Amino acid sequence: MTYLSKEALRDARRFMSADQTGVRDEIGFLIVHQRYADRFFPGTSVLHTRLRYILFMPWLYADVRATRSRGQKPVDLIAKAEHRLTERLLGEDGVIGGRVWPTPIDQPPSYVYWTALQRWGLLRERGLRGSWSRAQVERLVATPPTTSLRDDEEQPFEQATWPFTGCLDPPDDWRGTDKLVFKLSKHERTYLAAQLRGVKSTVGTNERSLLAMLVGQPLGDADQAWSPQILALARQERDSLVRAGQAAALAAIGRAVYAAQVETLKADLDKRGCSDAQRSALPKIVRNWGRRAQTLDWNAFLIDMENLPTLVSDALAQTLLWVLDGRADPMEIEPVYRRAEEWRKRRRARLSRTQDGADRRLEWNNEEHGPAMPLHYRWQNVKRLLADLEGVK
Repeated sequence: MTYLSKEALRDARRFMSADQTGVRDEIGFLIVHQRYADRFFPGTSVLHTRLRYILFMPWLYADVRATRSRGQKPVDLIAKAEHRLTERLLGEDGVIGGRVWPTPIDQPPSYVYWTALQRWGLLRERGLRGSWSRAQVERLVATPPTTSLRDDEEQPFEQATWPFTGCLDPPDDWRGTDKLVFKLSKHERTYLAAQLRGVKSTVGTNERSLLAMLVGQPLGDADQAWSPQILALARQERDSLVRAGQAAALAAIGRAVYAAQVETLKADLDKRGCSDAQRSALPKIVRNWGRRAQTLDWNAFLIDMENLPTLVSDALAQTLLWVLDGRADPMEIEPVYRRAEEWRKRRRARLSRTQDGADRRLEWNNEEHGPAMPLHYRWQNVKRLLADLEGVK
């Protein structure tokens, strides 16, 4: 129960501080981002940094289980082990928690990479009950191998089965205090390439994912996931990848429209003195991304999205029509944006015509609201991960 409480509190903090951390999703456009990113690059996260972390985690859990003494809580030992791991990696590029060391972090490597462990085949399935969760593995680590252990549904855990499957043995320098590096050995590169090449698409087919197709390929010149060299490798995902790029452009325009709407309400409805920074920026955003957005096949996009929430779909559809018609006034589509934001953010909605909305607009600084950019689908993180496997056969 303590574990779940920590998770819930952490999620609440991330949600409430989203604007401060640069993650803005007032209307729901990140749903598009997440669905395309999960489809093309299963198991990835915007928090991923370096590929070798996926090997560190099974080694770390195995060490904790082997060395734990009676009375010691595995969750505390795992946290300490991850803290020591950060210390041993300091100086490398991409260390999780490196910037705030020695302060402990809320999202340690095991939290960041757990889905990858599941999706990339390093964490075994438990029959019809799915993959092992972090909480279940921590309970297993806390229990001697001879002890009968049951899960939350009172089903027995497989006593002889370690959750991590087919993992490599750690290298000689793993146990100790010397510095660790992210550079993969030849053996590790071969192993991880094989694992990633087996990652399937998440769209109900038995086809390999785009992530799997890109293993070993040189990606350095590809600035976006829909760059020509990626499209040439995408096979059955090519058309959906093109649509993802068009939807990314549409979302950039939508974000700029939203900012211009809030700025208009703050200036005209609330009578608060503010510049027209966002309204002035909107035409440039439309010029930059409008041509790509206009080519989006809306019906095919909705099939890609699989039941996109109605209010989010309405906002995007109205934005597409607004661009296609060559309109310039963002307030023409403000009602559909307001409904979507009020559905998502309730009393925190800046477009709301209530006193709560006026209060949120008062807190909002239009000059500090960053420029609208297309959705990225975690591409830079994926490139960084796959760079460690470039050229592997």
